[in-house]
Amino acid sequence: MAVDVLRSHVGGRWVAGNEEYELISPATGRVLARVAGASTDDVDTGVAAARASFEDVRWSPMRERSALCHRVADLISERAESLAEEHGKPLHEARGEIAAGVDGFRLAAEEIKRLEGYSPQTADPNKRVLVIRQNRGVWALLTPWNFPFNIPIEYLGPALATGSPFVWKPAPSSARIAARLTEIILEAGGHSKSVNLVLTDSIEPARHLVRHQSIDAVGLTGGSATGRIVAEMAWDKHLLLELGGNGPVIVLDDADLGAALGAIGHAAFTNAGQVCSAAGRLLVADRAADELVAEICELAKGIVLGAPLDDGVTMGPLHTQSVAQTMDRHISDALDRGGRILFGGARAPGFPTDLFYQPTVIDEVSPDANVNAEETFGPIAPIVRLKNDDEILEA
Repeated sequence: MAVDVLRSHVGGRWVAGNEEYELISPATGRVLARVAGASTDDVDTGVAAARASFEDVRWSPMRERSALCHRVADLISERAESLAEEHGKPLHEARGEIAAGVDGFRLAAEEIKRLEGYSPQTADPNKRVLVIRQNRGVWALLTPWNFPFNIPIEYLGPALATGSPFVWKPAPSSARIAARLTEIILEAGGHSKSVNLVLTDSIEPARHLVRHQSIDAVGLTGGSATGRIVAEMAWDKHLLLELGGNGPVIVLDDADLGAALGAIGHAAFTNAGQVCSAAGRLLVADRAADELVAEICELAKGIVLGAPLDDGVTMGPLHTQSVAQTMDRHISDALDRGGRILFGGARAPGFPTDLFYQPTVIDEVSPDANVNAEETFGPIAPIVRLKNDDEILEA
C-alpha cells in the first residue's frame, strides 16, 4: 500500500529534502509515512526566509493577525475528526488534544488584542515614560512527541498572533501531524515565508537551527538533559524552556483520599504516563497507604489497553522502545530493592508490537530506587511509604 511522503516547508515552498526516514506505528509496526528529511541547507533556507519576512509580519495589523488565528482554529474544528484519527493516541485523548489546540489558537487571537503597553508614574512630573511591547524576532521552535498537536500550538499560536516568524522542528515521529498543522496554517493565510517546518530525524539540522546566528529566540519543550544542551548552544539568545522532571505526588495521612485518587489516576496513566507532569512517584504517609494503594489497583484494572482507533480503548502503546526500556529498568530495580508488584509490571502479550505496556502499580518502593530518582515517562504508579514529614522531605 502506498504511503505519504512528507516534506519540510521552508522558504515559502515544500522541499524534497535529503535522505528519507520512515514513520513506524507503535501500535502495528507498520509504516505510516515516509519523511524527506531536511538538511542544514534547508534550515538555512527557512531561517533566511523567516528573517526576510520579519518586517512584514511584525507590522501587519493586529486585527489581521487575530483573525488569522481564528481562521486556523476554524479549520482545525472542521477537520477535527480526521486529525484525531491521524494523531496516534486513543481517540478520546486525541480528540481532547485537538480541541485544546482549537482553544489555543482562539486564546492567542484574543490575548493579542489586550497585549498593550502602559505609562508608569515617575518621580519627575516633567517626564513621561512609555512602556511598549516589542517582538523578539525570529524563533526556533523544538517540540516533543508526547503532545504533538497541542504543545506546538502553545508556541505557534502566540507566534502568529504577535507576528513572529519561526522555524519549527517537531520530534521526528510527529512529522505527519506537524505537516497537517502547517498545511492548515498556510491555508488559513499564514505568511508563507514566516511559517517554516523542518522535518528530520538527524540531530545536526536541529543543532544548526539552535545555534544559527539569525535566530533571536529558542523555544523548547523536552527533557531536562536536552534543555541543558540547548541552553548551552543558545547562550546568546532568548530562551523559553519547558522541561521534564520527577516531582512527587505527596499524600499525607489527613488527605482527602478520593480527591487524591482522581488526581493520581489521571497523572499516572493518562497518555500512558508519557507526560512531563506524570505521577512518576507517590510519597504516601504510611497510615493512608493501604486504602489508597487498593484504590489505585482498582483504577489500573479498569484501564483498557489496545489499538488507539479501537472502540473503548483508554490506553494505547508506548511511543518508543526507549520509554519501554526505561519502564523495564525501573520496575526491575524497584523489585531488586524490595518493591512489590500489585498490578501489571510487564509488557502486555498478544499485541502486534511489544510497546503495549500494562498499567503498573508497585508498592513499598525504596526511596533509593531509580523510579524515585529518575523520570519514568510511562504508565506507572510507584508508592513510597513514609512514616513522617522528615522522611517525606528527604525522599
